[in-house]
Amino acid sequence: MSGVDLIIVGRHVVPVVPEGVVLENHAVVVTDGVIVDLLPAEAAATKYVAKQIVNLGEHILIPGMVNAHTHASMTLLRGLADDKPLCNWLMEDIFPTEGKFVSDEFVRDGTLHSAAEMIRSGTTCANEMYFFPDAACETFEAVGMRALVGQIAMEFPTSYGSGPDDYFAKARAMFLKYKDAKLVKLSMAPHAPYTVSDETFARVKAISDEFNVPVHLHLHETEGECCDSETKTPSMLCHQSPEKCRPLENMQRLGILNNKLIAAHMTQLTDAEIDIVAAAGTSVAHCPSSNLKLASGICRVSDLLAKGVNVAIGTDGAASNNTLNMFAEMKLAAILAKAESKQSTSVPAAMALRMATLNGAKAVGMDHIIGSLEVGKHADIVAVACDSIEMLPMYNAISHLVYVAGREHVTDVWVAGKRLLAARALTTIHESLVKDHCKKWYGAINSHHAEMQAKN
Repeated sequence: MSGVDLIIVGRHVVPVVPEGVVLENHAVVVTDGVIVDLLPAEAAATKYVAKQIVNLGEHILIPGMVNAHTHASMTLLRGLADDKPLCNWLMEDIFPTEGKFVSDEFVRDGTLHSAAEMIRSGTTCANEMYFFPDAACETFEAVGMRALVGQIAMEFPTSYGSGPDDYFAKARAMFLKYKDAKLVKLSMAPHAPYTVSDETFARVKAISDEFNVPVHLHLHETEGECCDSETKTPSMLCHQSPEKCRPLENMQRLGILNNKLIAAHMTQLTDAEIDIVAAAGTSVAHCPSSNLKLASGICRVSDLLAKGVNVAIGTDGAASNNTLNMFAEMKLAAILAKAESKQSTSVPAAMALRMATLNGAKAVGMDHIIGSLEVGKHADIVAVACDSIEMLPMYNAISHLVYVAGREHVTDVWVAGKRLLAARALTTIHESLVKDHCKKWYGAINSHHAEMQAKN
C-alpha cells in the first residue's frame, strides 16, 4: 500500500471534467497538495495508507469555486449605498468614501474579511482588482487562499498612487516581488475605458506582454458607456480615447482584446461584437447580481457560450452585490440565461457549475492546476452537505448544487490540500478578529457617510 497525505471520501464527487459526471462513494487522494488518485472509496482503502482520512459520507465534493471578478476589501462598504444608478452610486457614495478611507490597513482588514466570507462560501480563488494590491496579496497568502491580484492603472491620483507613472512603477515592483509566489499571481488591472487613456492602455499592453500576465478590465458595463463613447458625448462614462467608437472596438484597436483579457460585465454586446470576442479568445466575467442591482444590463451568456467564449462567474464587490456568495451567483447565472434567451435549456446546471469553477480557472490562467478534480491538479476542494431538510430528496447532485444548495451547506474547504474550513469553522482566520475590524471601520465610515448625505 502506498503512503499519502490525505484521503477525502465523499458520498458524491462531481469532478466537473468530464462534464455532467457524478461519481458515487469515491475518494480523492492527495499528496503534497496535489490530487494523485480519484477512485472508489473501497479501492482507496486497500491501495493507500493516509496520514489523514476525512470521511464525508453525506457530502458532495466539488472543485473550489473561482470568483472571476471582485473587489475584495469593499466588503467594508457593504450596504453603504443601494438602489442607485451606477454613476450616482460611484460619484456620490463610493468614490468619496474610498478617497477618505482606503489605505493599506483598509485593504488588509477588508481582504481578510472577504477571504473569510469567500472560504465559508466555497470559493478558493478570487480574481481581485483594487488599490494597495500588496496588502491584498499578503493577506491572501497568509490565510492560504488563491488569488489573481490586479495592479491598478488609471489616469487620476488616489490614495494608492499619484498617477499612471506611479501606478506602473508600483506594478513593476509587485511583479518582481511575487514572481515565484505559489498561491498569488498578478495581473494588470486598468479600471475601465472611462478612467484609462489610450496611452495608459498601451503601457498596460506592454507590461502584460513583458511579464506574460492577464489584463483584468471593466468593459461594456452599461449602455451609457457604449453610446457616449460611440458618439463622443461628454459624460463620466465616455471613454477617454479620442476615437469615436464603442469601447470594445477601441480595445481591439489597441491590442488589449486578446486571450489574456478578462472582461468584466460585458452587458452591452452586439452580434458582431460577440464574434469579435470569440475570435480574440477573451474571457468574460459575468456578474449577474451586480449588473441587475445597478440596472446595468444583462450579459448575453447563451450567445457567448454558443460561440465558444469562455464565460466565468464573478460576484463583483460586496458594495454593489452585496455578498460574495458564488452559490447564489451560479444559480442566478443559470436562470437569468434562460430568461434572456427564452430557452429553458440554456445554461444547464452542469454548465453553470463549470462556469463557476473550471471556466473561472481558465479566465485567470490557472485551469492547468485548478477548476476540476483531476489527477495532477492541486487539491482545491469544497465539501457540500447534502443531508439537510432543504437538500432532500436529491435525485441529481449537480442540479442540487446549482438550484438548491447555498453557501450555508459548505462545511469543509481545502486549498492545495490545506484545510481552510473544517466542519464550518475557519482554520486560518480568527472570526472574532474579522468582526472587530468590521466594527472599527463601520463607525468611522458610517459617520462620514452621514455627513456627506447631510450636505447633499
